[in-house]
Amino acid sequence: MSDFVTFTNEFGQTVQMSREDYQKKVIPANLDRYWDDKDKLRDFAMELAKEQFNEEAASAADRLLELYGPIESALIFRAVVHMQAKEFERAKTILINCLDRFPASGTACTNLAKIYGAEGDEAKAFEMLETGLFKDPNQENALNLYAQAFVNSGRKDELRRRLETLSSKEGAWRPKLHLARLALTEENLLKAMQWYREAIEGTKDRFEVVMTVTGELGQAGYVYQLIQICEEYWQPEFPYPYAGFNYANALLATDQKEKAIAILRHMQDHLADNYKPMVDHFLARIPGAAEAEAAAVQKVALEQAENPAHKKSWWKFWKS
Repeated sequence: MSDFVTFTNEFGQTVQMSREDYQKKVIPANLDRYWDDKDKLRDFAMELAKEQFNEEAASAADRLLELYGPIESALIFRAVVHMQAKEFERAKTILINCLDRFPASGTACTNLAKIYGAEGDEAKAFEMLETGLFKDPNQENALNLYAQAFVNSGRKDELRRRLETLSSKEGAWRPKLHLARLALTEENLLKAMQWYREAIEGTKDRFEVVMTVTGELGQAGYVYQLIQICEEYWQPEFPYPYAGFNYANALLATDQKEKAIAILRHMQDHLADNYKPMVDHFLARIPGAAEAEAAAVQKVALEQAENPAHKKSWWKFWKS
């Protein structure tokens, strides 16, 4: 645990402060300020839990239960704060109550599994983890724990079978990411790409999965497959630039500098203002990018002078 806390103050500035000062000066003021604002208090409480200010997080969690009532997320958050303080019996009681109220809660099962694991009951922990995944197969943390348990014991074939069972459930897409990763470790690229595509096509918010898939393909060195995924699924309208950066890196690695610059500029048009400078910083690190962009702009200007009907931005011409 760090001796300092980094946070954003009310003026939008990033501030670093010692834990002691933060605990004395910031936490009481913010708790007082947000005490009757359930949304802001929830966000602050999550920060308190993340930074392991357990006593203050507990106070906020109790207040959230008052404000929201015993809804699933408020009950689970209260249990998690108990878990961080190693108050396992109290956490267990809340999670069992949560399951009584919300029988479909996979997250409650996963947190119960963590408690059983901390208590040394590995068999019960695994059983509860699997139960939670059958309720909600898209839990990222639960799937990571589940997959690691099989990998650690050398049971990859059994893991594959169980992931395939989970992936067959309606709406399940995250198990397919794990199946793709498993295929990559076995150098079965064709199968990995199949699972990656199925994972992307099974989600509503594709931008998150495309970002994950392109990151994994890039790290594995499969740049042509990364480009293939982007040409099928990437959109310049995605709210975050990271998949676009992965796409651009792959294009640069395959000597397609002009196209990389084009997709970055096209993406920049659609990004929120706080992300736009990231594109400029990315471009500044590409050798010869400024010259290539200037040449492309000049080329398009000449083409538009010859044919005034074409009024596209220069970076859209690479699609033609």
